Amino acid sequence: MEDKKKPFEERLARLNEIVAKVEGEVLPLDEAMALYEEGKALINGLSKELEEAENKVAKARAEEEESQ
Repeated sequence: MEDKKKPFEERLARLNEIVAKVEGEVLPLDEAMALYEEGKALINGLSKELEEAENKVAKARAEEEESQ
């Protein structure tokens, strides 16, 4: 399944797993680099999704204030 189709919370949990593994173990370079790349991709996607959500909330608040 493509990562963007997975729920936000599932992708965040995977990122936390990656961080814990990298911080808690001595890994072969190839594995560490693969985890780094996966984590970076997750961070980029999650950040973008959070930014979009924040923009939607800000827009909804602005529209609510205008209607009052």
